[in-house]
Amino acid sequence: MMQNENKSDHHCHLYEGKNNILIVRRAQEFQMTLQFNQPINPSDKFQIEFYIGKTNLGVPPDSPNFSPSVSQTGNWTGRMIQQQEDECVVGITPSANAIIGKYYTNVAVIGSNGISRTQRDSGTDFYLLFNAWASMYMPSEEDRQEYVMNENGCMYQEESGGGRQWFYGQFVEGILDVCIQILDDSNMPLVNRGDAVKVCRIGSAMMNSQDDRGVLVGNWSDEYSLGTAPTFWIGSDQILLQYANKGPVSYAQCWVYAGTFNTFLRCLGIPARVITNFNSAHDNTGNIITDLVFNSIVFVRGVHCLHRNYHCWNEAYLSRLDLPADQDLGGWQVVDSTPQETSDGYYRCGPCSVKAIKEGMLGYQFDGPFVFAEVNSDVYKHKLNRQTGKTELLSVDTTYVGKKLLTKSIGGNNYEPMDITETYKYPEGISKDEETMKKAERTYKTHMQYDDEQGVEMTLEIPLERVKIGQNFQMAVVFRNLSEDTRTIHGFLVGSTVYYTNIQRAQFKQESFDVTLNPMESEVQVVVLAQNYMPQLGSQSNLRFVVTAKSMENNQDMTAIQIVNLKGPELAFAMSGPAKVNQEVFIKVEFTNPFPFSLHNVRMAMQGANFMLYREKLYSEIATGASITWMESCVPTRSGNTMIYAVLDCSVLGNVQGVWAIGIQT
Repeated sequence: MMQNENKSDHHCHLYEGKNNILIVRRAQEFQMTLQFNQPINPSDKFQIEFYIGKTNLGVPPDSPNFSPSVSQTGNWTGRMIQQQEDECVVGITPSANAIIGKYYTNVAVIGSNGISRTQRDSGTDFYLLFNAWASMYMPSEEDRQEYVMNENGCMYQEESGGGRQWFYGQFVEGILDVCIQILDDSNMPLVNRGDAVKVCRIGSAMMNSQDDRGVLVGNWSDEYSLGTAPTFWIGSDQILLQYANKGPVSYAQCWVYAGTFNTFLRCLGIPARVITNFNSAHDNTGNIITDLVFNSIVFVRGVHCLHRNYHCWNEAYLSRLDLPADQDLGGWQVVDSTPQETSDGYYRCGPCSVKAIKEGMLGYQFDGPFVFAEVNSDVYKHKLNRQTGKTELLSVDTTYVGKKLLTKSIGGNNYEPMDITETYKYPEGISKDEETMKKAERTYKTHMQYDDEQGVEMTLEIPLERVKIGQNFQMAVVFRNLSEDTRTIHGFLVGSTVYYTNIQRAQFKQESFDVTLNPMESEVQVVVLAQNYMPQLGSQSNLRFVVTAKSMENNQDMTAIQIVNLKGPELAFAMSGPAKVNQEVFIKVEFTNPFPFSLHNVRMAMQGANFMLYREKLYSEIATGASITWMESCVPTRSGNTMIYAVLDCSVLGNVQGVWAIGIQT
């Protein structure tokens, strides 16, 4: 099967544990050597047969020796490259829409007494994958190296670019077999597995276990004792391998779903990337509006319609032959495996053309209105009358949702964020943005009128630099009096620790204030003490602040919301010397507990591609001010740049991760 030559030509040389089996990409020629028990004569007839499931593809290379009478080839083609006595080299080109998966191979010799076939030999099996270099053409080699070949990525959790780095591990031994198993577990017909759009849609459903015993079990609470906390995962490979052995894996939240789905797509050859949408909405009413209802103090309902301060999904680079050609809706497509709403009966989302979202073309499949609302819905804030139960529209915020969309920049270990907001939406207020909104409104949105001629604007300003867990910090409620009259403001601020879904975990602060405004800007300083929020924090390190205020002169009601994502302590790395292929080296990770309390049942994990396999360690207690050092012996297996990932997690502290880039020498 000429594995070494073919794998390199097909960009499949990085798949581990497959040294003796061929991996190639469709719509591109691969070569095979055939050896017979006697010299080939012009009268000899034979053909090569490929099987996947019950499908048989007989391919006759263009030579007089090959039989013209073959079974359906599906547009696979063959040619004779070289022939010498009892041996020949042939080239086989699978069709551009060939089924992806694992094939086995026969050679059939056609004689006067019928057809004789070679016996089944696992050594001639091969995997066929999607091809970003040919059948689903991505024009830039730089893009292909990033979105198909790169095993390292980042899920951004802050608009400034901070986030969680992730090991995709699409080439790790066993992962390719798991990805094909996922398609088998979905009962996806083989005939559909040549269609990348359908594979993405099935994959979106199968990454979650909501209705089909898929890969990951979601958990948006703070109780993970029956599984692994979402914050503890450092990559996809351990998740997928555990699924193959034991079934659905606990637990996941959006970045875990997105990271694992990215591995699935890249492993099968589909270019893919993880996207973070800041201030992401969840349209559970189907009207592309986000409704928030307040009483005089706090949220009453609708808070679950706004994801924390971000939500992660994937984009896959696809041809959309199922959509009108004149609309040119191919390219990047949204696919989201976090279970939010059902689509055609299953918890899945997409593929949905990013271009269609930007242009407000929401009638094309799949799930356009839902994705549009995530990035471009207006936030309608209502006030609840607790006596009548009726609501009054206070204001409409057209800029809050989809504030910024980020993905990793192109280039191996370049973790700078790339802002792709303008691929999803036009800048607010320009004519194209208004035209897009009108297109969407005509089909899906009930427009509501409100009076925005108010006298006072209110914003809630949080620290520019990220606050560390355990620090005190200040915030400011800023008012601008746009009228020529003095205004008297009565306000109320509530601080809560929140889960990923923005649902309140525990309230730790309530503060009322009164301020008199002249026709100018004024602000109220708010001090947040660590001693108040730390006992209620939990493992996800998020604080939500909601301010409600009222102008007493004209009964103007105002609301403002902000999320503060706290920064955890850091891990430190060190190595005993330079890393060289097949030579032992020691790596250590250090951590110091900076908190005024002990940490109990602390789990740590460490992993590095071509450097060390996944390893875990448990510390029963790390006392206040105490330091721990974890040292491991490693033997690098391949030269080049790699990343070492480490993570620390316990019930009261999550999001402690460290990543170290190293170079492995020959």
